[in-house]
Amino acid sequence: MKQWSALPVRCGVSRPLSRRFFLAPAAALCVIAGAVAPQPAFAIATPNDTYPALVVASAPALTLDFTTMPWTNAKPITTFETLTTRTQARYATIARILFDGSNVYVAIHCEQRGTPIVTTQTTNNVGFGLDDFAGVGIDTTGNGQAYYFEVTPRGVRYQQAAESSRYNPFWTALAATQNGNWDALLVIPFAVLRTQNAPVQRWRVNIVRHIAALNENETWAYDPLMSDAGGNGFPQFGDARFWPYVDGIKVRGRAIRPKPRAELYALASAGGDRNIYQSATQLFAPQGTRNFGLDVNVPLTGTIAFVGALAPDFSNVEVDQQTISPQEFRRNLTEYRPFFAQGANYFAPISQTGINQAPNAIFYSPGIGPFTRGAKIEGTYGNQSIGVLNVEGAGFNDSVIAFKHSLPDRTFGYSFDAVSAHHQDGNLTAYPFADSDVTYDAMVGGRNLHNGLVYTAEYAAEDGTSVPGTSPRLAYKSEDFLDVHKQNYEVFTEYRDIGPKWNPIDGFTNVADIRGPGAFFDLSGNPPKQSPLKRAELFVFGDRLSDGSGAVHQADFQLNADLVFKNLLHLSGGPSFSALRLYGNGTALVGYDLGYTGGVTVPFNSHGFSVGYKDGTPTPYDFATSWGPFETFNGDGTVRPTYLRQYSFTTSRPLGQKLTLGLEYDGTLEAYPTQDANLRGHDGQQLRRISLGEALGPESNLSVSLRSISGTGGFALPGLNLAASYHRRFRNDSELFVNYGTPAATATLQRVIVKYVFRTGSGAGT
Repeated sequence: MKQWSALPVRCGVSRPLSRRFFLAPAAALCVIAGAVAPQPAFAIATPNDTYPALVVASAPALTLDFTTMPWTNAKPITTFETLTTRTQARYATIARILFDGSNVYVAIHCEQRGTPIVTTQTTNNVGFGLDDFAGVGIDTTGNGQAYYFEVTPRGVRYQQAAESSRYNPFWTALAATQNGNWDALLVIPFAVLRTQNAPVQRWRVNIVRHIAALNENETWAYDPLMSDAGGNGFPQFGDARFWPYVDGIKVRGRAIRPKPRAELYALASAGGDRNIYQSATQLFAPQGTRNFGLDVNVPLTGTIAFVGALAPDFSNVEVDQQTISPQEFRRNLTEYRPFFAQGANYFAPISQTGINQAPNAIFYSPGIGPFTRGAKIEGTYGNQSIGVLNVEGAGFNDSVIAFKHSLPDRTFGYSFDAVSAHHQDGNLTAYPFADSDVTYDAMVGGRNLHNGLVYTAEYAAEDGTSVPGTSPRLAYKSEDFLDVHKQNYEVFTEYRDIGPKWNPIDGFTNVADIRGPGAFFDLSGNPPKQSPLKRAELFVFGDRLSDGSGAVHQADFQLNADLVFKNLLHLSGGPSFSALRLYGNGTALVGYDLGYTGGVTVPFNSHGFSVGYKDGTPTPYDFATSWGPFETFNGDGTVRPTYLRQYSFTTSRPLGQKLTLGLEYDGTLEAYPTQDANLRGHDGQQLRRISLGEALGPESNLSVSLRSISGTGGFALPGLNLAASYHRRFRNDSELFVNYGTPAATATLQRVIVKYVFRTGSGAGT
């Protein structure tokens, strides 16, 4: 579904294709029309509000008694909005904030009599969003240097940072339940935050809460454009611009800048497959094991750091991203390697647009395979962010620079990004050929706070040897849009123009040689209290994109209705029509070099629906199915007209206080013509997955997963894969990992890896 970020007021919004439920358009409009009447907002905190910081001379006692000094001097925060329903919170939340020059202290009292308090998790950073939690959001620059810290009623801690998906420093939290209510205390050192170089500072702050039994999210700061996100997508960093300011925060000199960090790892592998690892192309092949390596992070200012990696570990590039589902466009993989995950947001432009597909990008780090060394400088200053990166490996040496300027309220911004790639034959990237290119992207955009208008204008060009004839005249990209985003509706229009030779070596491209308009209309709202619905949405999208021959290269239409009920039932889906023109009898996605001969237009339709129950709770059930003509390909690359049916079922649940069970079953069924016109060929795959996790304590856990893929259709090789992992974090912030096999492989790898990370200085991801 639609996916975009930064300026278009939604950060990375993505609705997977499996989340569909067919409703007649007229009926869906009637349902949603009754839901879009604006609901009253009771939260008083807005981005124009400023609150004085209460700075105390000494730290408060680490107890949950908030009736004594200095807590009684702190102004209580009491007015919260239920973001899920856009109504005043049904249960009272009372929060107070203190500062002492080295730490921020947040006390939160949560009333909840009548609704069960959910506390199923016992290990920090495992199972976020399944339990109740309360937390604080902090933006130390007022311009997107944002953090979240959350704690459950059992005292289990979670944290996130905008600059790193692996953010995991040490901080303190206490929590306890009593008489159907619960209390929490969060203590966050300034040393784990990137802060400004000033003794007195002004931060944006918000208090958030999640009630798992109701799958509802609450917030102190509120704006009609804030997104509930659903599931474990709450809270979102993009909402930081709506938070109020807290002024007069005094920071002691030694607490302004985070400590340097060094991580030295030692690794040993054993077994028949001890030297088999995953490459950038997702294939497993022999590679030399790295036994030692080093990652460092050295703060240069309070908000800018040098990040380096020498012989980094690539054995843990192993999260399970297997799928048996064929798809129309190239797969976009998630990046989680420490060097690339740290500061990844500084290497993205001010806006990325991808509707029903991943956004095109000039730098796509999962395409970089095992590398030897990397160095970068990244961070923010004032209204700017910068990123400079160089990475080297076997047969490649690639560099990236990025600059971004954005006003705190996002009313105006611009960015410039450039990538230089130098590759030799056989290099360890997704582009293993001897070519070089330079690609740059310039973008400007903004938003009007009064009428909801959002816009961007972009021009990108590529110049290199990767494809004969590549030059800015033929290898360029422009994806511009105008959008009006209000509380209950959004109207989006775009124009894309991507040249026939556009295909950056280190980038991600769905389809080149397209130009034309696209638009969507999104209508959403929260029905009145007496309605059984909690939320309703109708989304309609279409585009029509031609290539250099004048023929329609890509055309799409989609209608999707999404209904969330108060009884935790979730229905979603609708029809989707897509057509893609291929050349060379289906063997080429772009026809420029073929003179646009052998063109054939093929469908990729996927109508379907999904049913979810108790999503966002510890015991969700989700079923999805889709069907329609959807092209697959013969062994020689030519088109094989196929009728595709897909279905999936997933669920998970806690087993007592320590164990969690997860189950998944997916099916892909293909029917296609044969040489006999009276016979249809049939093919298909099934994926079965079972996982079991055990919490061994606040800082250790064990997990085992078994996955079976059978059949010869679909998207993956068949095989049985067993993988197990153990993780322990020690008091000195060092970590131990023991892995058997890997969940990313098609079949079980007979390999055991033992890895110890010695960490000194600040915490992971800081």
